[in-house]
Amino acid sequence: MQITFTPTIFQKNRQNNCPKNAAYPNLSPLKYDTVSFSAMKKNEFEGIDFAVVEKFKAPICNFNSNKDFQKWAREKALGIANKNYDGRSEEIKIQRKHMLKEWSDYVLNQNDAYTASTALLILNAITKDLKPDNDKIPPALNKGVLADCINEIDENTRKDSKYQFDLNKMYNNKLRAFYLDDNRCAATGEYETKWVIIPSRTHDPENFDANVDKLKTLSYKTWCTKSFNARPYLSKGDFHVYLENGEPKIGVRFHKDKIKEIQGERNNGMIPINYLDEIENHIKNNNLPLENLANKQLNKAHKIKPIITKIKADLNEAIGNNDTKAIFKYFKIKVTEDKDGYLTISHYKQPSRDYSFYELGINEKKLFEKVRTISGHADFENSQIIDLGNLETIGGFASFKNSQIKDLGNLKSIGLYANFKNSQVTDLKNLRSIGGDAFFYNSKVEDLGKLEFIGGDAFFENSKVRDLGKLKHISGNAIIFDSPLKITDFAKIKIGGSISSTQI
Repeated sequence: MQITFTPTIFQKNRQNNCPKNAAYPNLSPLKYDTVSFSAMKKNEFEGIDFAVVEKFKAPICNFNSNKDFQKWAREKALGIANKNYDGRSEEIKIQRKHMLKEWSDYVLNQNDAYTASTALLILNAITKDLKPDNDKIPPALNKGVLADCINEIDENTRKDSKYQFDLNKMYNNKLRAFYLDDNRCAATGEYETKWVIIPSRTHDPENFDANVDKLKTLSYKTWCTKSFNARPYLSKGDFHVYLENGEPKIGVRFHKDKIKEIQGERNNGMIPINYLDEIENHIKNNNLPLENLANKQLNKAHKIKPIITKIKADLNEAIGNNDTKAIFKYFKIKVTEDKDGYLTISHYKQPSRDYSFYELGINEKKLFEKVRTISGHADFENSQIIDLGNLETIGGFASFKNSQIKDLGNLKSIGLYANFKNSQVTDLKNLRSIGGDAFFYNSKVEDLGKLEFIGGDAFFENSKVRDLGKLKHISGNAIIFDSPLKITDFAKIKIGGSISSTQI
């Protein structure tokens, strides 16, 4: 009698993305020879399905048919679609939610040609870079460009099982090439520097939806036209975008046939001085009329331009030599140097509401790297600094609101209040003392770390703080509305005031 030995389920598990002994974790694969005739094999998948199996390490030993696989993929895709993608600001959060809904509705419910595995691949690609500490949002949905990408991946994966691809990069390159009518950029990643004119509903009614998508694609990440305001704005007037090597630098919004407003990357109502000449040439060459707001923006830019020009000339040598003491003194920031070369400065903030150190050509990282003490206030809004380096003490208040700072480094004490609203800080690292109020409202801080003392009120309302760390004393009140914290979390903390909460 001939005996044929069949691979055990345990041997198959090793080939099919399943953990060792997945079916029977308490049994030894060498002792038992249980055969599974129904579990799918990897070679039964092809194209997009194969790519998904590989990318997500799908547990195919649990699938008896492709129907089981698609059910698993849909659950994974729904998990991505329903996830809450926090951003650095409430506006970014709203934009992400709005655009992700458009994508998930289409790939999961509206396009019957897309399987659940295809939807999973797509939703994973457009959300992979959406982090709490950045401003990225999903790209505009262009159904034709998306189909082109999916077909390319499917065909190439069928030809070569080792085919490598980045769907997010592929889609964005093809999307920009589509709207810029430039096939070169999709292949090389190089783009033109030019003005792009996107007509309004009135001027191009037949292509209005396509033009809305074009505006979303070519808008800078901080512009509201990147998502929900593209349609209403383009309903009222044209939109002109200035691209520098394919990157949006200037947005010009029209109301009817007049320029309503002009925005730069900061989206703060200020015209970037570096692009003032380009903007004015565009207006002059096309004989574009302006509304009152745009006129005011241009007039203000003309007032600021000579100021910036003079500052750059005055500090040319100091900037070139990275003479930080000379730069600080120029902006009336008192500075002293200790024997080890570390600096104490009187305060810190951007040189003006109208322009930053960055716009003056000053490298803030180099400017700040030797600062150990700030004796007065520190305002990091609009700063390019990412970490506080050697800084140990801030004598006055510290505002991290809308800043790019992620790491507090060696900072140990803040003399007055500390504001973390809309900051990128997630934990307080070595910070031990805040002399005044502590604002964690709408912040990313989750762990108070080594913080022991808060000298005023502690605002945990709508915060993510879950761990009070080594906190021992709050001189004022603790406000914990809409917070993960519970009243019982403060049992061992001395509180001078009261705890405000909806908890009973």
